[in-house]
Amino acid sequence: MTAGQGYPDEAEIRLLVERYVDELKAAGAIGSAAVERAFRTVGRHRLLETFYQRDAGGWKTLEHDPGHPRRDHLALIYADTALATRHVGGLPASSTSQASLVARMLELLDLSEGMAILEVGAGTGYNAALLAEVVGDQRLVVTVDVLEDVVDQTRRLLADAGYPHIQVLLRDGFEGAAEQAPFHRIVATVGCSDLSPHWAEQLADDGTMLVPLQHASGHPLMLLRKDGGVLRGRMVERTGFIPVRGPLHIEDLWVRGVRVADPAEVVLEPDHRARFTARPPDEPMQLTDDETDFLFFLGLQDRRACWAPLGPTLSGGPDGWAVLAPDGIRWWKDASLAGELDRHYRDWDAHGRPTMQDYQVSFVPIGREAEPPPGGWQIERRFYRQLLTLS
Repeated sequence: MTAGQGYPDEAEIRLLVERYVDELKAAGAIGSAAVERAFRTVGRHRLLETFYQRDAGGWKTLEHDPGHPRRDHLALIYADTALATRHVGGLPASSTSQASLVARMLELLDLSEGMAILEVGAGTGYNAALLAEVVGDQRLVVTVDVLEDVVDQTRRLLADAGYPHIQVLLRDGFEGAAEQAPFHRIVATVGCSDLSPHWAEQLADDGTMLVPLQHASGHPLMLLRKDGGVLRGRMVERTGFIPVRGPLHIEDLWVRGVRVADPAEVVLEPDHRARFTARPPDEPMQLTDDETDFLFFLGLQDRRACWAPLGPTLSGGPDGWAVLAPDGIRWWKDASLAGELDRHYRDWDAHGRPTMQDYQVSFVPIGREAEPPPGGWQIERRFYRQLLTLS
């Protein structure tokens, strides 16, 4: 198909959808017949209107007509991309997530027909429509969002796309949807700093919760199962999501980043050992898997842990920082941070270089007595204490 402006017919759109799904299957994002069928059925272009594309000049606004789409818009929509659909204060506030991540999250939920689902973060309605296709009944899917214009648009787009019975509720996701509980699955599509106790109450016994939970500079996906009064599980994937608003957002749970420094003031302590695997040459700003694993471990030891383009970082704010870069440790203002960062790296290495998936995780409500297992860690959040141990 030739790129550029123009308006394709339904057969051409169908070919685009088939290629899109085939590519997601080839990449391993889609593994089950049910999820594949859902992706082939739900038109992503039907659940979008205005969206934004970043280029060298910043964000560009694209006015998309779901009933009369342009070829150049479809080329962006049927790609493995995340598309911002709202901006608040110059930052993305709502989106349709990267297609491969949407698919992997559906697979992780291990859905089957007849399950009741609560989704926190309505987005464009695309994920809710996929969920409805897998569970076999639109009325079993409830999605909530705090932005009124998002809810209004999502209701309209879902109805126009053939999903009028998905329930789209205007409320803070923290509240859940007690009137529709219990739910077999609860999934959040926003980055959370904590879990909501309402979700635990509304989750069916032996139900599953999938939540991107803030840790250092990312939102690792937590796959949790309800076990009595405790949520237990593990981290399954590194991700980054638009942060949630309201009670589930905790400001400065970890530091945000590093101050830009004059290069002449930055000290390099060269290290010719290869601490991590080499970064792909076409992605010099992307952390490798083992760098991400170390950053997670670093975040358990120190709330100053964050990510910088050069690598895992300890940030002292205006008083300095240290980065474990591919060519050694770089530090600014405070040499002691470099020493601390090196010690944490050696500790991680001595533990066998654990990956994020190597930790067992449980969440205990604040106020209930709980101690981390010997050699484990704890993170006190607003409503829960997170306990971690290496398996």
